[in-house]
Amino acid sequence: MNDIIKKIKSDKFLSNSFIFFTGGFLVSVGGYFFHFLMVRMLSVESYGEIQSLLAVSVIFGIPMAALSTVLVKYTAAFKAKGENNKLHSLFSLFTNRILLAISIFSVFFFVFSGFIADFLKLKTTWPVIILGLTFIPTFLSLVNRAIIQGLEKFTSISIIGLAEVIVRILLAFILVKIGFAVNGAIGAIALAGLASYFFTFLPLKFLFGRDKKKEPIETKEIIKYFPPVFFALLFLTLFYNIDIVLVKHFLPAYEAGQYGALALIGHIIFFITGPIVAVMFPMASAAHANNANPSKIFKKTIVLAGLVGSAILLVYFLLPGLIIKILVGDKFLALSNLLGWFGLAMFVYSLVMIFSQYFLSIHKTKVFYFLGLGVLLQTISITIWHQNLGQIVWAMNAAMLFTLVLLLVYYWRVKKLENYA
Repeated sequence: MNDIIKKIKSDKFLSNSFIFFTGGFLVSVGGYFFHFLMVRMLSVESYGEIQSLLAVSVIFGIPMAALSTVLVKYTAAFKAKGENNKLHSLFSLFTNRILLAISIFSVFFFVFSGFIADFLKLKTTWPVIILGLTFIPTFLSLVNRAIIQGLEKFTSISIIGLAEVIVRILLAFILVKIGFAVNGAIGAIALAGLASYFFTFLPLKFLFGRDKKKEPIETKEIIKYFPPVFFALLFLTLFYNIDIVLVKHFLPAYEAGQYGALALIGHIIFFITGPIVAVMFPMASAAHANNANPSKIFKKTIVLAGLVGSAILLVYFLLPGLIIKILVGDKFLALSNLLGWFGLAMFVYSLVMIFSQYFLSIHKTKVFYFLGLGVLLQTISITIWHQNLGQIVWAMNAAMLFTLVLLLVYYWRVKKLENYA
């Protein structure tokens, strides 16, 4: 055991992964506790509404997620080259631009809130309007978090995430308990996002000292890097959320609620392996910026995420009924025969995410073409075959496996072209 601990401490990737994995695990537990609380406090139909609204939120947040990825990469590069004065310029430039862009976007989102509510078959537009209020603090927070992650301050990110999820759980319990139902759950997310935004300034205090000098940054390369990252994250996000939106649109409210619960459990694989990917990206970006060997970090990520994901998947196949009963309750036991197969789709998705993030970290941006083909297959398949939840789960698996094969072929092509790959 002592030898294992020493090995983890001596390996920067493993030590960072351990820190962020532990923090990410606690945050994921908190996030899932929020969902488990809601699925028990609300009706199946109401919980389906929450899942579909959150999926819409993630989809509309794709541009900010793409920008966040860009900021992580360039923060890591500035740090690796010792260009610390550029960090404040990076923060100021993008915070100001994002504030303006998100303010305009929020107005349009409110204008089209009725259309969104109709598409999701909601009885009222209020949940959509409340959801719109989450965008400004949440998206501004992403700028701060990206810089913190790029600086490899993984302990700070973990603490901030944990604080946010605790605030969300407490507020959601209170607001739903007193009768606000779906509005209360979404409102809790908005308020917790606002609190989180203020928390993110604590690890960045060093940027605002009087002795800090601003240093101009070249934005052309950053702007050029943004479009392929945007499309890559667009397709990755659609991969993960479009099924929930389509299910809510095509199937009755009760079945959509059931699928929401199935997704809630199945997504555990991705949420637990996600922190490992978040550690890989800035470290691989920094290695690439210094002409080092990022493939070593990538291989460690694949092995570690593969072991963790496989263990969870095995439990899903062996004990589906017990898992469902413990996590979401007896009313969802009919999903037992689907849990393992949905978990397989999420396991493959985790591998797709790792390959995609690795390619982006080493500036191999053509990866978005393969992701786009996978999403197209997924969307067409679900649109054609949605008579029952089983068909949707099989469509998910087919699309994920198809995309993973494409990425494996691309990886071997990149390996031949790059000496370090």
